[in-house]
Amino acid sequence: MLDEDKTTLWDKKAETFPRYEAGEHTYEAGVLNTIKSCGVDFCGKTVLDVGCGTGMFTLRIAREARSVTAVDISGRMLEILREDAARLGLENIDCVRSDWENFHGEAGRDIVFCSMTPAIKSEESRRKLLACAGDWTIFLGFAGVMSSNILNALYAEYEVTPRVFDNGTEMRRWLDGRGVSHIRRLLEGQWVKRRGLDETIADCASMLRPYSVSPERADMERSLARFEEEPGVYVERTDYKIDLLLWRREAADAAL
Repeated sequence: MLDEDKTTLWDKKAETFPRYEAGEHTYEAGVLNTIKSCGVDFCGKTVLDVGCGTGMFTLRIAREARSVTAVDISGRMLEILREDAARLGLENIDCVRSDWENFHGEAGRDIVFCSMTPAIKSEESRRKLLACAGDWTIFLGFAGVMSSNILNALYAEYEVTPRVFDNGTEMRRWLDGRGVSHIRRLLEGQWVKRRGLDETIADCASMLRPYSVSPERADMERSLARFEEEPGVYVERTDYKIDLLLWRREAADAAL
């Protein structure tokens, strides 16, 4: 049974969540090029995308793969993915609404792809991830840095101590502790979002909600005023460090 609180949270986040963007200049295109440079080939393969969100990576992978199973707890995220897949004419994506704990899809897909999902954090969830891939597993998680100019200002104003984003670091240490040989690439950069006021407020509210902070709209407008770089355009700059971790099935077998 799905956790309805988590489902509601991610359904709300879906309304302001980034979605597929065409072109080779994007963050997703750069990440996939790095993955391919490590020896991964998606062409003609079966792929499991764990915590797929709106499909920013899913849709790119599906252009090359034979089939992609896209799993996410949020029905709204999957609706957006389906909309974009239809627009792009992609018919090889199977969307499954499920959390990772209760996902019981067929194991043995050629490649398992997992980007930034909070679902992979327990011993059981990690072992399950290792067991699913017939060949490559790809994991992306934060390496201690996810720092937004707008959110930092709001956290300070509302006296919030934000959690440290280090699921990538934790996964790397877990692999090391179990003798799973892997490739590591550290990705560093800055995401830039240029949005209107309503979307910026909605996104910030979704990030403050887990800390039990629900500011009035007027207070949010006042707080965000300094980030309006041109009329009606609010710019968020987020510095990040991400661990890209890749391993093959024969390495995973050491921990299973």
